[in-house]
Amino acid sequence: MSLNAYIWAADLPLARCNGTAHRVLLKLADRADDLGYGAYPGVQSIADSLQCSTRTVQRAIRELLDAGLIRVGDQRYVEHFDPRYRPTVYDVLTWALLYAEEHGQGPESRGDNRVTPGAFRGDTNRHPGVTTGVAISVLKPSYQDSSSHLTLVSARESDNP
Repeated sequence: MSLNAYIWAADLPLARCNGTAHRVLLKLADRADDLGYGAYPGVQSIADSLQCSTRTVQRAIRELLDAGLIRVGDQRYVEHFDPRYRPTVYDVLTWALLYAEEHGQGPESRGDNRVTPGAFRGDTNRHPGVTTGVAISVLKPSYQDSSSHLTLVSARESDNP
């Protein structure tokens, strides 16, 4: 959620944007970062929250694009989604975003990493993402106040009976 982008959108004069388009702009601004980059709520999600049709949301997005209040953003934000269900990423053109880009501080020059991490995650074992050892807290039954004892059980030990 971006409070800065949301406030920018909420303070727009009605002459620039009103009605459903303004409500859709608020939804996009709510999902963007502080400068206005990377909003990607689905059209169906926006339609459900505004209680209108998906076609109405699509018309509002087209109106916002034509008015220069949003633009199609960097689609790498949604690379991790199945292509069949991938939403479109939009940038909300806040004053802060335009100022940052004017001064060479766009998303690439800000030092942002790619949104979707590469294949290498630093795993060194044969089964990436699999934990081979687990700390288990074992309570010893007693009438006295005794502290818990930690026991380390590895996957190999737990597989053998």
